[in-house]
Amino acid sequence: MPAMFRVYPFGEESFEKEIDNTATIGRTSANTISLRGGHVSRQHAIVRCHNGFQYQIMDLGSRNGTFVDDQRVVMPVVLAPGAKIRIANHQLVFEQTLDEDATEAMDATLAAVSIEGSHAPLSAALLVCDIRGFSSMAEKLEERELAQNLGNWFRDVGNAVQSSGGTIDKYIGDAVLAYWPVREPENNACSVCLEVALEILRLAASRSWFGTQAAFRVGIALHFGRVTSSNIGQVAVRDATIIGDTVNTTFRLEGVMKELNQKLILSQDFVSSLPAFHTFIDFGGFQLKGKSQQVRVFGLDDSMSSLKESQAEEKSSAIPQSN
Repeated sequence: MPAMFRVYPFGEESFEKEIDNTATIGRTSANTISLRGGHVSRQHAIVRCHNGFQYQIMDLGSRNGTFVDDQRVVMPVVLAPGAKIRIANHQLVFEQTLDEDATEAMDATLAAVSIEGSHAPLSAALLVCDIRGFSSMAEKLEERELAQNLGNWFRDVGNAVQSSGGTIDKYIGDAVLAYWPVREPENNACSVCLEVALEILRLAASRSWFGTQAAFRVGIALHFGRVTSSNIGQVAVRDATIIGDTVNTTFRLEGVMKELNQKLILSQDFVSSLPAFHTFIDFGGFQLKGKSQQVRVFGLDDSMSSLKESQAEEKSSAIPQSN
C-alpha cells in the first residue's frame, strides 16, 4: 500500500491522507496536508521518498519547528512506520506497509542488484552542494536556530533546482544531490545545471547564519555522465534514485573541491558538454578513489566569480524566515 499519514488536527476530526513521492505540510490549502493555526507556517515541512521506499521529513525553516518522536527535526529525518510527527498542537502518524514484492525490491536496491526492466540508463548533469563549516556552526547555534538555517536553505535550493526542471535526488546530512537528465539532443542539461549552481552560490552569498554575523558558505561539485535511474518494483511510482559510477565520482569531486578551496568545481566531462563560450580555470588531473584514470578538474574563472559577487551585492537583502 502507499505510504500514508493518520492526521490528528488539534480540535478537529482526524483523517487519513495517502502520499506519493512528495508531500508538503503547512497552513495553506495548497499543501498536501493543511493544518490550521498561527503556529503552523505556510510551508512548514516536506516529506520526500527516495530509493523507492524510504521517506524523509524535512523542516522548511518554520519558526516553531517540526518534531519526530519528540525530537526536533534539524537534518532530514528518515521516517519509520509508526513515527509520530508533531507540528504545533497537531499530530501525524506515519504508516507504511511494504508487501512481499516491495520488500524484495527494497532488498535488491540496497544490494544494488539490477532487476530487468527496473533500471533505466540515462545521461545527466549532476550537482552536489554542501555547507562549509557546518559542524562548527552546529556547535555554536541553538537547535532551533540551526533547524531554521537548514530548513530555509534546503527550501531555497530545492526551489532553484525544481524550477529549472531538475530533480532533488536526496539530502545527505547538510548536502544535496540533484540532477538534470538529457531529455532530447538539443537539451543542454549541463548549461541548466551550471546556471542553477551559480544561482545557489548567489543565494549563499546573500545570507548569513541566523543569530550570528558569520558568512553562509557552500561548495558545489558538477559532473556529467551516464547514471542508472532505479525504479524498483511496485513502489516505483513513488520515486526513483540515481546510482552508478557517475554519482560516486561526483561525491569524490566534492572532496577535491575542499582540497582546492574552491566554491565550485567542474569535471572535464561536464565542461566538455557545455557551449564553447564558457571559460574556466584548469586545475589539472586528480586521482579519485575507485578510478583507474585521473579526472581533470576545472574551476570558475575570475570574470564569472566577479559577476556572481556583483549580483549577490545587488540582492543582499536579508532572506525572510518562513511564517
